Amino acid sequence: MPIVTTRSVVLQTYPYSDTSKILRLLTLDHGPQSVMARGALRPRSRLSGVLEPFADGTATFYFKPDRDLHTLSDFELTRERQALGRDLQRYAAASVLCELVLRLAPAERDLSLYGVLVGGLDALLEAPPGTVPGTALAACWSLVDVLGFGPDLSGCASCGDDLSERNGRLDVREGTLFCERCLPGGGVLPPPELDHLRRLAEGDPTGPGPSARQVRLLVEFIRHHAAEGVHLRSLDFLLAEEIP
Repeated sequence: MPIVTTRSVVLQTYPYSDTSKILRLLTLDHGPQSVMARGALRPRSRLSGVLEPFADGTATFYFKPDRDLHTLSDFELTRERQALGRDLQRYAAASVLCELVLRLAPAERDLSLYGVLVGGLDALLEAPPGTVPGTALAACWSLVDVLGFGPDLSGCASCGDDLSERNGRLDVREGTLFCERCLPGGGVLPPPELDHLRRLAEGDPTGPGPSARQVRLLVEFIRHHAAEGVHLRSLDFLLAEEIP
């Protein structure tokens, strides 16, 4: 039974018995893993208060290749992010990031995914109050992209117009843009708002705060392409905090 030591982000925790908890981790070297932290809920445990969602550090556990649950031996905290839980906007976006990783992360090592998750959580933690909405959407779109289902926002998928001077619509099901002429209907994005959406989808949070429509587009896109009929509670939090 080899002992594994690897950088890890805590995606989710839940109690197991009165004294222990189970952690869902994204590890740098072994992808997603579930570990049992025995005694972590005891007040005098060295792990008490350390193993919380969004934290990252170095996890050491007994790795059993033929099992889904391993035993945690140690967790050396690198950065705790409990402050994310004290701001609903930050918490909502961080929860979306972690829930997407839980549902969609590949079983094997993925350095890009790990880096985008850590970078997104850090950006949410450090964002000045007025920039949190844009930072949240940019972090979520970046994770969507690295997971392999980002939208194509290059131009109208039908006529090829770059939509730099025309209104466009994001077809959530197709994951592509269309101009008003090729796909008539409501929910059009004027060029400035479309340009802002493109920058957010590229992970750039700068510029004006996102509109409520941009928040809803992100949520609808994730629900269609990632949730696959499964209710993601974190998306409800994100919608509850959308910009009027």
